[in-house]
Amino acid sequence: MDELEFRRRAYADPQDQDKAFLDALNEEEGRQSFVDELQGLDERLNSAMKIAPPEDLANRILLQQNLNQFQQQRKRQRFHLAAAASVAFVIGLSLTLIRQPATLGDHALAHVAHEAGFADRVDEKVSLAALNTKLASFGGKMDDPQGHIYYANYCDFDGVRSLHMVMDTPQGKMTVFFVPKEQNKEMSPAFSNDKYEGAAFDMGPFQVAVVGGKNQQLAPAVKLLKNKVHSI
Repeated sequence: MDELEFRRRAYADPQDQDKAFLDALNEEEGRQSFVDELQGLDERLNSAMKIAPPEDLANRILLQQNLNQFQQQRKRQRFHLAAAASVAFVIGLSLTLIRQPATLGDHALAHVAHEAGFADRVDEKVSLAALNTKLASFGGKMDDPQGHIYYANYCDFDGVRSLHMVMDTPQGKMTVFFVPKEQNKEMSPAFSNDKYEGAAFDMGPFQVAVVGGKNQQLAPAVKLLKNKVHSI
C-alpha cells in the first residue's frame, strides 16, 4: 500500500481498518504515530462537542457552525483526497475558536502547518487545464506558470469553499489559496508566525494568499501570480 492510499484510508476512519491497512501500518516508520495522532484528533473533537458553549455569544456561534460543517463534510467527502485537508483543518480551527477568534491569515498559516507532512510528499502532477477547471468556479484563470503544480483541490477556508494549490517556484515549493470574497473579512497583506511567512492580494472576485517558509522570499512568487492569474 503506497503512502497516498495509506493516508487516504487513515483520514477516512483511523479507528476501524481491515487487515491490509493494519499490515501496511508497520511497513513504514512513522505510520503508527500518524494514526495515533488522527485518533487523538477524533477523541478531542468528541470531547469538544460535549463542552458547554462559551459565554461569549459570537465565539459560541462560530464554534457550532464549524463543528456542524465538519460533520457534514466528513459524511460527504470521507474518501475524497481533499477531505483530508478540510477535515484536519476544521478540527484544528474548531478547537482554536474555543479559545479565541482567528484571522484569515491565521487560518492560512494553520492550514499549511497542519498539512506539512502531507504536502511534502504529495505530487498529483496537476495539469494547467485541470487547475483552470477548478479555478474557473471562482471566476479566475491562470496562464502557464512555467512551474510544476503538485496539488490543486478544494478545501474549507474559514467556512468558505476555496482552492488549495501547492506549486513550485524559483524560491521553492509554496502553498497558494484562492479564497472567494464571501466572508466579510479582509486578509492582511502580510502575516507570519515563527515558521511561515504569508502574503495576500485581491484578484477580482477572490483573494490570493501565498504561504512559504521563513527562508523563502515571497515577493517573486506574488509578482508571478499577479502576472499569471486573471479574473474572468
